[in-house]
Amino acid sequence: MNITQVREHLHRLIDEVDDIYVLNGLYRNLISDKRQREAYEKEQQEKAKRQTKRSS
Repeated sequence: MNITQVREHLHRLIDEVDDIYVLNGLYRNLISDKRQREAYEKEQQEKAKRQTKRSS
């Protein structure tokens, strides 16, 4: 391998690492959003149950 090939290979590896870093960040954000949505939905269900009990 000459220096140009090494540089090209290094740049490809750096690009792959960058892609993995970005994808991991997106995954963490999606998981966080899912948890927040589930917690919100659970809270809304509990509120609805309390309101139903009060109405009865």
